[in-house]
Parts: sequence; C-alpha cells; structure tokens
Amino acid sequence: MNRKRQLKSTGFIIGSASVFVCFFVLFFSVSQKNRTFAQMNKDYQSSDTYQEDSLLDRARFVTKRDGEATIVVLGSSVTFGKGATLEQPVWGELLENELNQTDGVKATVINRGYSGYSTADLISKNKIEAVIQDKPDIILFELCLINNNRYPQNDIGQTKADIQLIMNTFKEQLPDTLIILQTANPTHYDQVVLEQGKVTYDQYNDEIAEYVRTNQWPFIDTYHLMLNEMEEHHLSAEAVLSDAVHPNGDGYYVWFDLLRDRLAVPVKMLH
Repeated sequence: MNRKRQLKSTGFIIGSASVFVCFFVLFFSVSQKNRTFAQMNKDYQSSDTYQEDSLLDRARFVTKRDGEATIVVLGSSVTFGKGATLEQPVWGELLENELNQTDGVKATVINRGYSGYSTADLISKNKIEAVIQDKPDIILFELCLINNNRYPQNDIGQTKADIQLIMNTFKEQLPDTLIILQTANPTHYDQVVLEQGKVTYDQYNDEIAEYVRTNQWPFIDTYHLMLNEMEEHHLSAEAVLSDAVHPNGDGYYVWFDLLRDRLAVPVKMLH
C-alpha cells in the first residue's frame, strides 16, 4: 500500500513538474515572440523606409514580421462589389491579387462592404467593432458617401462627425494600423439633387474631401480621380457603371488602377 502511495506521489510530482515546464516554455516563447515583435516595430518605425511609409512598404514589413499582412476594405456596396463579376472582380479582390504577385508581400483582404450602408449604419450596426476584431494591419475605408447622399440625405455635419468618431475609434483600438480613406465612384446622380437632398453628390464629395484633407488623413479621392480618368479617355458613365450607381467590371478596374498607381506613394503624400 505504501509502495502504491509512493508511486502515486511520484507520478503527481512528475506530472506537476511537466506541466510547469510546459507552461514555462510556452511563457518564454510568447515573451520572446512579443519582444521580437516589439523590436521589429521599433526598428521599422526608426527606419528611413518608415519616414516614407507607403501601403506597399507596410504590407512588406508586416509580411516579414508576421508572415502575412491582413487588409480590411470597409465601406458600402461599391466596396462589397455589387456590379462586379467573377471575371471582373471588385477593387478589393484586385488589390489582393496584385499584392500577392508582389515580391516580399503575402496579403489577405477581408471585405467588409455592406450594401446600402451609410457611415451612421457602420457605427450603429457594430461594423466598426467587427473591423477591430479582424486586427488588420491596413484599412482602406470607403466613406459611404453614395449612401450618405441619398434617400434621405444625411446632414454633412453629421457625416463629418461619423467619420471623426470612426477614425478616433480606430486610432484608439488599432494604434499601429495604417488607415487610408477613399471616396467612391462617380454615378448618374453626380449633379442631381435627390429626394430630400440639399446638395448634389458632387458637392457632397467636395466638402467631405476638404474635411478629410483638413484632418491630414491619408486619402485617395477616387471620385475626382475617376472623373478625370473618364474625361481623359472619353469614357461615359454608361461605360463604367452596371446601373445608375454601381461600377461594372470595367469601372472597378479603373478604380483599382488608380489605387495601384498609389500603392508605393508615401501615405503622407496621399491627399
């Protein structure tokens, strides 16, 4: 009986020691990983590359650090991809394909586009929290101005407050995440005052673009860039839209092409 007790006691001690060793090894590994992570961040943030940090630079750095960069595209139906096809996908999917063909980059793009959503909807329906849970390294935030401008039109002052709240939340919860804001594509309603509307979509874009620039947030003014591109290449709205609002495959490619031209541009120069 004493022998059995001794064996049980010895087994308990050995088992406890094994658990302790495993816990210590795990704790040491996690601590070492965290120290390495912190040091890599510190080295990058003190580098010349960081001073000219671009979306492409950030994606390369995160790939080196973590093995993969996580990118969230956030916005409305023109981020979700209404009007796109398998053969001609939405701009976020085109971005993922482009980055994964780039040396030193492995990227996953998470699409958080929501049809019919305004900035107020993103906030009230907890879509900002969903992005935070993704723990993205980069966010491309399409500002939902098509929906903010339509049926009924959201007050521009409230839209500015929504954007400010969203950016403050990201800054607090995701302090190391690169965030780039975008306007969306032109539509058939650019110069039209819609039902209950007070300004046109064109005027809405102008005022919000100015607000974003005043805050010095990294910004790609897709709306005006696409208008310029369409004028230069003599493209009608019908050529780039699948309906009155949403791009077709060609339209999404024009959008992506403008984004691609800016992947290596320092974010401090995006305005």
